[in-house]
Amino acid sequence: MTTIFDRPEFNRALFFARRDKSPKPPGSKDLFVDVADGAKLHVRIHDRPATEALILLFHGNGEVVADYDELADVYEQRAGASLAVVDFRGYGQSTGTPTLRASIGDAAPVLDAVVKLVRRRALIVMGRSLGGAMAAEICRLERSEVAGFIFESVSSDLEGVARRRRFDLGAPLTADDLAVLDPMPKFSHCHVPALVLHGEDDQIVPAAEAEGTFSALPNAHRTKVLLPGCGHNDLSRSDIYWVVLSRFVASITTQAKSPAKG
Repeated sequence: MTTIFDRPEFNRALFFARRDKSPKPPGSKDLFVDVADGAKLHVRIHDRPATEALILLFHGNGEVVADYDELADVYEQRAGASLAVVDFRGYGQSTGTPTLRASIGDAAPVLDAVVKLVRRRALIVMGRSLGGAMAAEICRLERSEVAGFIFESVSSDLEGVARRRRFDLGAPLTADDLAVLDPMPKFSHCHVPALVLHGEDDQIVPAAEAEGTFSALPNAHRTKVLLPGCGHNDLSRSDIYWVVLSRFVASITTQAKSPAKG
């Protein structure tokens, strides 16, 4: 059955694809990952040898890998982490046409490719805004290589995603479609530490949706921080953001170095 989320007009309204062929900065590595339907996704890895964690970032809508080239140094200096950033299909140097279903399916092969390159790093998966759908999919997979999750400005309301694009769901989604598209049940599979970050004044994805994400996560090792005075796209301008991120990364790396119990 084809849902509203599979219709071309919905996906054209959902994704704001932007092409970019910016060369990689010194010290970074470009990786192209084969995904379904012959598409290739561009991943740019900013590996900082002094760090003990690597954040795999599924970025927000309208962004591209190159937008994070200068921020990679900030992630190292203020969060203590290396950074790997993924472009959706049709964004940056990635090929293919973006759809919500295809992008969710792309999460696993991207993770597989990045895991092969992680050496002595605690791997943290981060979804920002629309990229949260991919991070939620990795939650569902319960991959042992993932040490933690960060959900920034993420939507937990599937119907709300459609409504904000002025689409109605129409017929109720089947259980099979919900299993793929709805992030809420996926959050319950997150059995590692998770951080939910959201702007109190977010006018795109209401802060109430952060509560949805937080409530669906298992009780242990979950943290929610609402940043005062912040909207949807400006969280990283807040000093509080970096303090919270740094503490979370430090807690993950400390746990990774602790002897296994049992």
